[in-house]
Amino acid sequence: MKKLLFIFIFAVAASLAVTAQTSNAFVAFVADTTTNAETEYLELLAPKAITLDYTVTLYVVPKNVSGTATVTAMPQWSPDKSLWFDLETTADTVNNAGTVANKAWTYPHAYGRYYRIKLVSTGEGVTSFTGKIGLKSKG
Repeated sequence: MKKLLFIFIFAVAASLAVTAQTSNAFVAFVADTTTNAETEYLELLAPKAITLDYTVTLYVVPKNVSGTATVTAMPQWSPDKSLWFDLETTADTVNNAGTVANKAWTYPHAYGRYYRIKLVSTGEGVTSFTGKIGLKSKG
């Protein structure tokens, strides 16, 4: 009986741990860097498809390493990781010639199954980026 109770408690604890990693928690994007004029993407290392209706929050944290590049950030979603669609009508400037600003976007309903942040750099300079994505369950 003790063994059965232990297995039951372990199963419940394991299911809660899995939930905590996907819902009501934040997962870090893989850090990236833009150099001079280029396009990079903040993405998850191993993204999993979002299959339920969540509130999605995306954060980007830029750090000007050198130079005076201007970098814009655009959140994107995809149904299949091959076609990507912008979530905004215009990109937000997160590095303006060396002056950086953190940015967050919140969407009350998950539009797609996958998310990333597109970073477009112009000018000359290096900007490093970190960020994260959070899912909040509706229930």
